[in-house]
Amino acid sequence: MPEQMNAKLRIAPTIGIVLVFGLAACGQGSPTTEAPADGASGGNSLDAVYAELEGLEGEDWLQRLTELAVEEEGGLTWYTSTTSADSDPISEEFTDLYDIDVEVYRASAEDVLQRVLQETAANYSGTDVINASATQMQILDREGLLLPFETPSKDDIVEVAEFDTWAGLYLSVFAATWNTDLLSEYPQSWEQVLTDYNEPGQLAMELGDWDWFATLVKDHFMAEEGMTEDEAVELFRQAARNGVVVSGHTNMVQLMTAGEYAIATSAYVHSSDELREEGAPLAWEPAVEPLIARPNGIGIYRDTDRPASALLFAEYALGDAQEMLAEFGRTPANPKYGGVPEEYELITVDPDSLLDEHDEWADLYEEIVRLSGEPVSE
Repeated sequence: MPEQMNAKLRIAPTIGIVLVFGLAACGQGSPTTEAPADGASGGNSLDAVYAELEGLEGEDWLQRLTELAVEEEGGLTWYTSTTSADSDPISEEFTDLYDIDVEVYRASAEDVLQRVLQETAANYSGTDVINASATQMQILDREGLLLPFETPSKDDIVEVAEFDTWAGLYLSVFAATWNTDLLSEYPQSWEQVLTDYNEPGQLAMELGDWDWFATLVKDHFMAEEGMTEDEAVELFRQAARNGVVVSGHTNMVQLMTAGEYAIATSAYVHSSDELREEGAPLAWEPAVEPLIARPNGIGIYRDTDRPASALLFAEYALGDAQEMLAEFGRTPANPKYGGVPEEYELITVDPDSLLDEHDEWADLYEEIVRLSGEPVSE
């Protein structure tokens, strides 16, 4: 096994999980900026905001929340895994609307999680609003680092993206995707994707997509196709033996556009569509069903000292910003602004159950991608 492959696999995707379950044993580091005690500032202050809004609806609710946010003075901080190309316009539009500055820290979902956990362990409150993938948001929820979250726009998003302390900002939709210059016949089933493209280097798998893998095995091959778990997993093993392992979904579609391989198992629909609109020879339709979707969520950090501003930003993200996300090619959580065509079957990753089963599925997927025997494409 090449050393590059070994090194990469050691750190992904389990690093965030290892970190979170070690947090309780870390103790509190030397504080840089004193964070509020649990429930002292963040919890009670947001409760106070909700109390001020009780009984109000529509524009009256939004107007009162805006007043409370302005009274807090200063800006707010948003930790996000959404690309800068999307998060910057969203934060700038919010500032234009409400005259509240937004400082943005952008990183991968794992890095956002690690930063929040490390700052919390150091008794440092660095953020007000957090936006990351479903697994990372659910870890933060279990650690008690997100506040109960309710806004009117939360009622408008798809049900599978509603949680007590966070809500789906948009959906990341995984789809089998191919280079139309390299393939003349396209797959019609997941079994074809995993078994028919077995020339060396023809098929690519993404390094960290254990949750996509687990969902496809359990909810499609086993629940719908009647396979045993071993039978379903063997299909992925066959795919990996001659396949290429790629780090990063954006990287995956860029390399496929360049002709490095013909088909990818789990490219993001929005990334493929964006490149296709620029002339890339990419397609994911007619879709191999089911498509797999994972919510990318937003929530309010437990120790925020700007609870009204944080709530206003979260409401804006689930409201006005949904149309912007659709314009950026994302799949907004509010179906009013677009989404996956209704004719396609869509299965959503269950972050809570998969978090419970993380070690089993992440370890199994790591074992599978190791079968490639090739260095990870980065």
